Amino acid sequence: MLLLIFGTSMTYSQYSADTWLISPKISFADYSNTDSYDGYSISKIPPTSLFVERGINDYFSAGGFIGYNRDKYNNDTIPKNELRYSTFSTGAVGTIHYAHWIEALSGHKWFLGDFDFYVSGVAQLAFEKSTEKSAWNTETEAFENNKESDVRIRIRPIFGLRYFLTDRFSMLIEVGRGNPGMVTTGVSWSVGAGF
Repeated sequence: MLLLIFGTSMTYSQYSADTWLISPKISFADYSNTDSYDGYSISKIPPTSLFVERGINDYFSAGGFIGYNRDKYNNDTIPKNELRYSTFSTGAVGTIHYAHWIEALSGHKWFLGDFDFYVSGVAQLAFEKSTEKSAWNTETEAFENNKESDVRIRIRPIFGLRYFLTDRFSMLIEVGRGNPGMVTTGVSWSVGAGF
């Protein structure tokens, strides 16, 4: 089995034109609320997203994405007191893949093999929703139910590195707020244009 994995990875795959990249991702760092929630039980759905991009040429791909995350806080002493904060996001992404450029600029002295270096620009439409049940209002000294929703438009970057294990499957790591969190990992499947 190991010989098969190593043998297929020796094909030196990189990003190429006329392919679709399908990338499920999960983010970790720098998305949680910084408020203190002492006395609350916390459950979270970490930021997850699905990016789909089509290769336009050997250096550029474009597509779209969807993403979701949710934080839920239940008061340990007041069972009715529940706080929920969720974000659904969607938008467009354009990516420059520059591993080929690095190889060409070095006169092909640097061979990057199975690596894909890229930078993406993301236009996000984020739908944020918060629901607070039986939240204590210090001004009115009463429990209140609150609901809020907001829509935000953001343009943000992603800096990424993808490593192809085979010509169709790769692992990735990214930083940047184009994703719901600052640090993101995931996988990508490369599918031919005729899928």
